[in-house]
Amino acid sequence: MDQASQPPMNPYFSAFSYNLPSDTLMVMLLPDLQIARTGPNFATGMLMVEYGLTDRLTIGAMMEGQRISGLPVSYGGVRFNAYFRVFAADHLLNFTLYGEYEGLNGAALYKMEVAGFGGEDLEGPLPEARRTPVRTFEQRAIVYHDWGRLNAAFNFISETGFDSHDNAFGYSWGVFWQPAWMGMNMDRTTMADTGAPSTPPVISLHRLGAGIEMLGALGNTNELGLHWSRQQQYAGPVFSYALSQEWSVHVESAIGLSAVSDPFVLRMGVAYSVDRIAHRLARAF
Repeated sequence: MDQASQPPMNPYFSAFSYNLPSDTLMVMLLPDLQIARTGPNFATGMLMVEYGLTDRLTIGAMMEGQRISGLPVSYGGVRFNAYFRVFAADHLLNFTLYGEYEGLNGAALYKMEVAGFGGEDLEGPLPEARRTPVRTFEQRAIVYHDWGRLNAAFNFISETGFDSHDNAFGYSWGVFWQPAWMGMNMDRTTMADTGAPSTPPVISLHRLGAGIEMLGALGNTNELGLHWSRQQQYAGPVFSYALSQEWSVHVESAIGLSAVSDPFVLRMGVAYSVDRIAHRLARAF
């Protein structure tokens, strides 16, 4: 796949849309700052590594941790994921299947998604939470479409507990206006049509993308549906900025919308992406 036909990188923090192009490596550091609904405020962080095995199949691994105010830094666990775009050609609704193994513990607080009922702040002793395994298998049905630079995506989420075998449900969706220039993934045909410069100045609106994202819970197997007062719901604006061919930054300020949600989450990300990574390594050695 040449550069002009590569899709943009996924612009959201919780919703998924695009697969990575074949032989593309993406490394992303994701720190969050959260005002807790109950207990002290906390910071979380995730290191995400993803690789495009093909243009339709992406695999990845994530490691996370957190620091609650007044307590030491603690390890939250690991996740392993894979997602497969079902249809090769572009459709009105592009359909992707996603699976993720979560080997977490009771102290894990990073909001990759929310599901079921109630909040997720740490309420018991930290040592006990770190010793409590929380193993789940997450599945997503992902649909998205692009209208030029405008992307819309929706994820239906199901989480199955390894121990309880119960299912908890959630969702995430987003609408995002992609930057006119996206580094190595820029669409040169679109840029030629719009007249945007091939490489804009370091400070330029052509490098800026903006949108909105929302995530929330949808109950569980026993009580599926929207019960606003008992479920976490978050929404906020999301922005991206292409620093260079490989580097980009992302930020989102999410507001808790329900009584059991954390009041505020500041989400940040720094991403490094490089294409033809296997080819580059082969040439290097």
